[in-house]
Amino acid sequence: MVFFAALSGVLLPLALPNELFPWGNPALGLIALVPLYLAIDGARSFKGAFLYSAIFGGLAHGLSSYWLWFFQDFRVWTLGSSIVAYMLVYGVLGLYLRGALKRGGLARTIAFAAVWSVFEWSKSNGFLGYPWGLLPYSWNTVLPAIQIVESTGVYGLSFMLAWISASAGELLSPPDEALPPVTYPLDALRLAARIFPQRPVAGPCRACLALGHLVAALVLLIGILGYGSVALARQREPRGLLRAIMVQQNVDSWGVVGGELASLDISLALARRAIGEADAKPDVVLFSETTLRRDYDDFVRYFARMPPSDPLGPFLAEHNVSLFTGAPELFYVDDELEATNAVILIGPDGRKRASYAKMHAVPFAEAIPFWDVPAVRNFIQNVVGLESGWSMGTERTVFELPTREAGTVRFSAPICFEDAFSYLCRRFVLDGAEILINLTNDSWSLTRSAEIQHFVASRFRSVELRRTLVRSTNGGVSAVVLPDGSISDILPLFQADARAVNVPVYTGEITPYLAFGDWFPVVLAFLLGLGSIIVYIDDVRAARAGGRKAHHERP
Repeated sequence: MVFFAALSGVLLPLALPNELFPWGNPALGLIALVPLYLAIDGARSFKGAFLYSAIFGGLAHGLSSYWLWFFQDFRVWTLGSSIVAYMLVYGVLGLYLRGALKRGGLARTIAFAAVWSVFEWSKSNGFLGYPWGLLPYSWNTVLPAIQIVESTGVYGLSFMLAWISASAGELLSPPDEALPPVTYPLDALRLAARIFPQRPVAGPCRACLALGHLVAALVLLIGILGYGSVALARQREPRGLLRAIMVQQNVDSWGVVGGELASLDISLALARRAIGEADAKPDVVLFSETTLRRDYDDFVRYFARMPPSDPLGPFLAEHNVSLFTGAPELFYVDDELEATNAVILIGPDGRKRASYAKMHAVPFAEAIPFWDVPAVRNFIQNVVGLESGWSMGTERTVFELPTREAGTVRFSAPICFEDAFSYLCRRFVLDGAEILINLTNDSWSLTRSAEIQHFVASRFRSVELRRTLVRSTNGGVSAVVLPDGSISDILPLFQADARAVNVPVYTGEITPYLAFGDWFPVVLAFLLGLGSIIVYIDDVRAARAGGRKAHHERP
């Protein structure tokens, strides 16, 4: 069983974007959880299920997110401690999965898929949320399939893929030597118990039922593909175009010689070249996160004459273009200087128009829990080597950008890994954002798999919300993603480049996901919780009945 758990721990990273399959492998995504199903099904106890799932989780996380090793000098903590943490998290998942298989009866493959989907939802939200390594990402290139996320979010696709794996695992799993006596919860379900019996111990009938699970799961897949084909054929007309210069300077912000000015000099040179090659005047130039390292309000005059070869202020005035870029914002709290990781919109006149400070921090990097506790602060500073990080923003911002063809365009800007969080991007659109613009600096990762994994996670936002997503990054993936998930423009990874792009502005379409959010995993969680309560009540009643029977049988 350890072998099966480890095999799944390798198959899932291979299914996700990796160095061997840069955009993922959909075929492996269909079977990645089959060995895990066999391991959990073959576990002799809940302790065994915990162990097998922990092995799977540690391998899956370590192999898919191995690029965390390149996070400056904190590799032992970013990768090593996260592997240990996820082994514990996935170990707990194993307990739920074994419970689903042990008490799921005929619906145990469905219960397995439901538990998996709810788990991926729970691990992708909250302060410690990490929406990386999700099973649906293996299918990001199958456009008809990913259209379903406009209704269910990525978790509908997660359920489908997990169900197929579970059904294949059920077909391959050996028959049980002995099953416990069949009991069914509550009198109201006894009729259903007669119609849907527990799976047989052995024989051809068991194989037929297991095959039926797989057929049902494949029918769901066909239905999702059909749904997606209809959705892709839907005609959408943009209300106009935003013309942007997408700049990817490909500068290592942690090691560049010359620091901020060298990075800015390269960015301006790339932007100037792209403007010269463009067919029409741009409305905005997009620089990546951390391109500016100073609070712009305090250094307006500085940027009016820097960098010396091509000062920023005169550049904007010359081309009558706005700039949207990453830059810190500083403020005082109780006489202590605080800094936020922010993005700012600068007009052609060099004045800052609006800003947004990142709200969802990278845990233990940008925000450290219990920092005010002296023991925690001393450990983080003296042992880990981290400082306090950024202060977090508290308000969402919808920027307003005047354009030549589309009037005033309203957009919001999730910063860096914020574009992987569907809840936040949904709120931006509910606030009135017509476009999402993401500024990212992932250049420290040094691997194409890390860049593509981040892009793939954000790609689903376009389909969920049916809005255009623009990503202007340091090293990649810089691209324009249309509301159906297709890519209209993309820059090569880890190359200094810039391109004039036409960004269609779609607005007015209200998807089920935009209207109701993560309703699908919430419903699954409710049904799983209800089922657990029913099973618990039935167990209590059976135990009481057994006790009364033993009492009456005493001599």
